[in-house]
Formats: sequence, C-alpha cells, structure tokens
Amino acid sequence: MKYCFSGAMLLCFLVCAAGCATSPGGGRAGSEDAATNSGKVVRVGGEDAAINGFVVPVQETFEEENGLALTMVRSRPGKELVDLEAGKVDVVVSEQPLADLVREAATERVVIDPTLLRQVEIGRNSTVIFLHRKNRVRKLTKKQLKAIFTGRLTNWKKFGGADQHIVVVWNIAAAAENETFSREILDGAPLVAKVVPVSSYEEVRTRVMSTPGAIGIAPRGLIGATVKVPQTPVVAAPVIMVTRGEPVPAVQKLMDLLKDVQDIQ
Repeated sequence: MKYCFSGAMLLCFLVCAAGCATSPGGGRAGSEDAATNSGKVVRVGGEDAAINGFVVPVQETFEEENGLALTMVRSRPGKELVDLEAGKVDVVVSEQPLADLVREAATERVVIDPTLLRQVEIGRNSTVIFLHRKNRVRKLTKKQLKAIFTGRLTNWKKFGGADQHIVVVWNIAAAAENETFSREILDGAPLVAKVVPVSSYEEVRTRVMSTPGAIGIAPRGLIGATVKVPQTPVVAAPVIMVTRGEPVPAVQKLMDLLKDVQDIQ
C-alpha cells in the first residue's frame, strides 16, 4: 500500500518533532535559566549578616507559600550593587545606607545612578553576643563589652566568670555589622589586635560553640541552643532591600513577608 503525505502534513510532523526534542542530557536545556527568567527563582544578594539575619530564617516559609525558590548570592562589601547592576541578583539586602552602597560600587569602578534604584526598609537587624554555653556570665554592660573587645580586660574572672582567657571570634567579612557594633559599643576605639578571624556568622557560632572562653557577635536570627546569649545593650541598624526600578512581584512578595515577620517580632 502506498502512503501520500501532503506538504501540510509534513510541516505538522516536523513542528511536533521539534516541540518534543530534549537536550543531549535527556532534560530540558537551560532549565535553570528558564526558571530564573520566568520569575520562579528570586536571587538575593548582600553581605552575610543581612542575608543570614533576615532572609535565611524566612526562606522555607517563602518558598512553601509562593512556589518560588530563593537563591542567596553572598557578596563581599562593595560588590552588592555591582552584582545588581550586572543582573546577577534581583534584589540586594543590606544594613548600609544606599548612599554608602553606591559609593562602594564606585570603588569597584561601577558608577550607578541612585535615581534608578528603589529602596525599602524591611526592619532592623539586632546584634547579639554569643558565649560558650558553659560560660557563667549572664549579663554584660556596654562598658564591659568595650573592655573585652578592645582587649583592655582579657579574663572572664573580671566579669564573674571562670578564671579563663577571653577569646574574641570576629567575622572579618561582615563590614556593615562590625562598623555598627564598633560605633555603638566601642565608641570608635580599635578592636583588640588578637582575634580568631572567620568569614561567616555560621563560623562565629561554630567557633564560639567549640571554644571555651570564646565570645563573638552575630545577627539575632542565628540564635540557637548551641550557644549562650547574655543580656546586653541593644545594637540595631536599619535593613534595606534595593532593586533596579520597582520590585517585580516575586521580590515584592519577599519584601512583604520580611516586613510582616518584623511586625510580629
């Protein structure tokens, strides 16, 4: 039996075949890029303190409620707006004023017109003190914290604790929060010369947890049972989110959730 195909039938066959094609690996080519471009992924840039203190605690809730994925792009100080300008992130979260972020981007040779940016304050980031969980000290005043972090006093016995050397753990990657703490607690005095340097607040918590006599600072969002948090003066700074132009709906949903969480707290 002979079969005849018209030109229309052949064209239909070719279109259907093209629509069913897959990438060489068996999956859809560029699926991650497609998800990002379709608004299913929200890329959040910023320093470790702002991301861990604000965005990470709401990640699971945001993803479950909205069917969207959150991707954290942690950047070093000065790179936040550079990444936003380059399209590597959809929104930046920061404890620094917008003018400072623009100025820091300029040091990276990226000139940004602030009139093209939109900022929204989503809350205030509180800094807490982490101690080793066996430390007996329950309260530290501003004067005492200043004595510790400037190195003037170096033994916990001076504060009602054990006869134990004080070990200062310091996150060298958190410029904004360090600056706020230094201004509010140290009154601009230099930090003690000998510290245990780490590069994230997760490392601060881990190192304090494993080092008797250790002390460090971290965002309130990282409080856990593995470390002790004494009563101390409140140190807080406004936290902003920055977008190029008006935030897209997915980013707006994240902003709304963060502001709701702050209102509840």
